[in-house]
This record gives sequence, C-alpha cells and structure tokens, in this order.
Amino acid sequence: MTRRRLLGVFAHPDDESFGSGGMLAKYAQEGVEVHVCIVTDGATGSVAADAASVQDGPQSLAELRRHELACACQVLGVQLHTLGYRDSGMEGSPDNKHPDSLYQADLDIVAQDIVRVMREVRPQVVITHDPSGGYFHPDHIRVNHAVRRAWAAVDDATVYPLLRAEISEPWHPDRLYYAVVPRSALRLYVLILRLQGKDPAHYGRQGDVDLTQVGTPGKMIHVRLDVEPYLAIKQEAGACHTSQGGGSQRARMGPAWLLRRVNRYEHFVQAYPEGARHHSDLFDGIA
Repeated sequence: MTRRRLLGVFAHPDDESFGSGGMLAKYAQEGVEVHVCIVTDGATGSVAADAASVQDGPQSLAELRRHELACACQVLGVQLHTLGYRDSGMEGSPDNKHPDSLYQADLDIVAQDIVRVMREVRPQVVITHDPSGGYFHPDHIRVNHAVRRAWAAVDDATVYPLLRAEISEPWHPDRLYYAVVPRSALRLYVLILRLQGKDPAHYGRQGDVDLTQVGTPGKMIHVRLDVEPYLAIKQEAGACHTSQGGGSQRARMGPAWLLRRVNRYEHFVQAYPEGARHHSDLFDGIA
C-alpha cells in the first residue's frame, strides 16, 4: 500500500504553524508522511519585543528564523524543505524591489523549484495559500501563482527538461487545497477588536493588515477540519517563532474562548480537481 503523503507549500517561516499547524500536526500524528516547503527566508519582518536577541541586518534575522522554523517543524513532526528566496515584505515595501526577493523572482523558476520538491515528495495532497494571499501579502500571492503553475507542469517531463536528470519520473498529486480563514470568524474577531478600541483595518504588529477586507465565504469552503486534539502541538510550534510574536504574545491576541473557537477548525478550499463537494478529510476518497 502506498503511504499517504502531504506537502504544504508556504511563503514564510511561521506560516506552517500559525496558519495550518493543527492540520499538519493531525496528519503527522496519524502516520501521514508530512512535508513542508517554505519559499522565503522571512527576513524582512520586524522582531517582537520579547524575542531572542538578534544582531541588526536581514542575514542575522534570516538565521534566527531558520532556527525557529526548524524548531517548529520538529514539534509538528514534519519534514522541511526550503527554497531560500528573500522575503518581499508587504505590498509597496522597499523590499519588493530587492533583486533577490520573491517579488522579483522569475515565476517559472519558482515553479520549477516547487516541481522539484513535488517530484521528490510525491504527495497525494498539496496545500498552499489562496489566490488572495489570505491578507494580500505579495509573497503569499506569488507562492499561490507558482504552485498553480507547478501543478500544471509536475507530471509533464517536457516542461522543465533540466529536472529530468535529477528526478526520472514525473508525478501528479490528487488534490490541491487552499488554506483559508472563514469570513464569519473574522467578522466576530473584528467586532471584538472594535469593542476593545482597536482598529481592525490596521491590524498586526506593523499595522499593515486590514481584517475588514479578508476572509473566505463559508459556501466556498470544502473542508472544515477539526484539529482540537492537536491545538497544544500547534501552540508549541507557534511558540518556536518568538521573533514573530509566538508563545505568550500570540496568546494575548484575543480572549481565550475566542482563540479556542477560531483555532478548533482549520478550513480548506479544494482548488483542483474542480467541482468538489463538502467533505470531512483532505484524503477523503483518495485510494
């Protein structure tokens, strides 16, 4: 019997924990071979006040984030792959113009890198960001575009001939999902933020996320995955990312009851094959 394998392709160190950490932990605990591919070094973000000390400069921050990512993946029980593009920052940031940034990278080359990982891992299920990037982060959007391009080419040996010498057999996964957040959950959180006197249109440590403009309508969501038994693992993995406010700072983002309610389920839209119906498991119906 072929072992079940899952690959998550995400933009930054911490996306694997704060976003889909419950899902990754669940399948790893259930014996699925779980892999995570992180596309950028995450080196343009600011450092949380209670984070471990780091010398000034993107290289030093990138090294810190590599250590945090390795810690989180060990906690989640997943195998790590990295592509090493430079973090681009939010839209309009000067980091968008850096020649090594994902923002400036040739999308065909990024897709080829992802094809390489897909053929090495040979997953039945692939997870990535949705086309909006969740909160319109350009790196998330670029990763979505690159994964979709890779999806179309991963089983075609003629598209990226340089890979043929590395990996002889093309492979095509069964399903591609987008990790999403339901609009209904965000509306409740937006209301609570306003009651606390906070501005949901300038959310996050840098105030560059508009929570009033994000979220996926419930009717578009195909999988509502119960990850409650794995929330402690998700929280422990998130705590590895101290430079991004993991651990104690993350726990202060809202009331405990709301965080439990929001985090109990992780949500996914099946992008390919199209025309999916609601189902309860990402591997549902896959032989």
